[in-house]
Amino acid sequence: MNQAYPFFMFTNCKTEEAITLYTSIFTNTKIENLERWTGENPMGPADKIQSVIITIKGAAFRFMDSQGHAHSLTPSTSIFVNCDDEAELRKAYEALMDGGFELMELGEYPFAKLYCWVQDKFGLTWQLSLL
Repeated sequence: MNQAYPFFMFTNCKTEEAITLYTSIFTNTKIENLERWTGENPMGPADKIQSVIITIKGAAFRFMDSQGHAHSLTPSTSIFVNCDDEAELRKAYEALMDGGFELMELGEYPFAKLYCWVQDKFGLTWQLSLL
């Protein structure tokens, strides 16, 4: 099926660790279509993830492992999640802050009862909101 997905490449080959964390945080989240690199390949080491789609609250994202690229993820692209309740937001915040850091402090804002913008230890940024 032809579809468009937001795409994230981990040049540090940490995709499996990252998606395991992400799918443990949010409700209605699952791993789909996982494919691994095989044999010797300059794009990715054997057994690392060539392509995986995960859905987070019904939104699909594609991730992959790669190596040899000079670029990394940028905070200007983030995943925005409207959390079901404060408990889910705080759980996500704690998990994503483990080895990560805040871009916007957890707190109340004019646009949300509770909100934060964090970068996780893999370099992916997340905006977590409770409306």
